[in-house]
Amino acid sequence: MGVRAGISTLFLSAFYALCVFSPSPVAAAEATDPDSGLTKAKPKAAYPWKKNIVTTNFWIGQGSSSYSDTTNSASAWDEKWTKNYGGVDDPTRHEGFVPKKFAATQNPFYVALPFNDVVYPELAKKYCPWYKTPGADNRYISQCKGKWIQIMNRNGKSAYAQWQDVGPIRTDMASYVFGDARPKEFNGAGLDVSPAVAAYLGLTGLDKTHWRFVDDSEVPSGPWLTYGEEAIIYAALKQKERELADGWRPGKKVASIEAQR
Repeated sequence: MGVRAGISTLFLSAFYALCVFSPSPVAAAEATDPDSGLTKAKPKAAYPWKKNIVTTNFWIGQGSSSYSDTTNSASAWDEKWTKNYGGVDDPTRHEGFVPKKFAATQNPFYVALPFNDVVYPELAKKYCPWYKTPGADNRYISQCKGKWIQIMNRNGKSAYAQWQDVGPIRTDMASYVFGDARPKEFNGAGLDVSPAVAAYLGLTGLDKTHWRFVDDSEVPSGPWLTYGEEAIIYAALKQKERELADGWRPGKKVASIEAQR
């Protein structure tokens, strides 16, 4: 890239940071697309951006809050979410992007969006672009759980996370999650992000972000992949150690050896 092109790109990035999050309705309506600073050779995104969405924070195992009586010990799609994660994902007990006291056995980069395809299959069929009518055996298995999204903060920094729960507030907003509608309840909140996502992007609650769905092949390397993989491997090794320890009975083994003589 030449010097002139580099200056142009920096100018566009700075212009986006100043304009797209402006409180002015006109500025918001005329906001530059988040990809405008990239080269024209980049293919058009398969999924559109949801721009200037109020973004709140939540975590696995969180109790009720001032705006919701819902607790997060379970998710909409996992009755034992906290147990399956390894514990409570309390942001005050993190080391980096992960819990300090235990190895999370699921990706710490997760989000909630206000739609549940299991509860509203007809809405899912109408709006969700990848939804396929499930067979009887898969009727209660979510086709949204685990889908990747990209989240961009006001400075243009992106994190990637997986859709693992439903919220904030609503569970039926297919027209927003997959369409052009806008969330209205609780200051227009339309995205819940985990402590890892919030820390990576510097979000403190009620921030505005852009987000969009991405396919697996579009997810770049980053802590949203690294931490999850390492934690799963670490947990598997620890589980194996526990199994070996539980199975180690010196007295019984000696007796068994003696019996074979």
